[in-house]
Amino acid sequence: MFRTTCFALAASFAGGAIGQAAVRPDPADPKANAPVRPYISAFDGYRPYDDPEIARWRAVNEEMGRLKGHAGHVPASAPAKAGAAIPPKPPVDRRQGDRK
Repeated sequence: MFRTTCFALAASFAGGAIGQAAVRPDPADPKANAPVRPYISAFDGYRPYDDPEIARWRAVNEEMGRLKGHAGHVPASAPAKAGAAIPPKPPVDRRQGDRK
């Protein structure tokens, strides 16, 4: 049993030693070979800015008149249901009293 355990431990340590890389070259040595890395530009796939087509102001003005409002102020298209979306009363803050 002891021999088997020792053999298993030796085999596992030997496997780890085999997996290690060979001696690395000194990074300070100017004659050492370095891996070649391809040049990849930061601008690969760059698309220049293209101005969007600007709408005619008169047409936009007429459309807002037809909608009876503008950004954020256009009335809802569906009528509101009675009793819907009534926010609940906030809880009373007991520390400050019930201010009105």
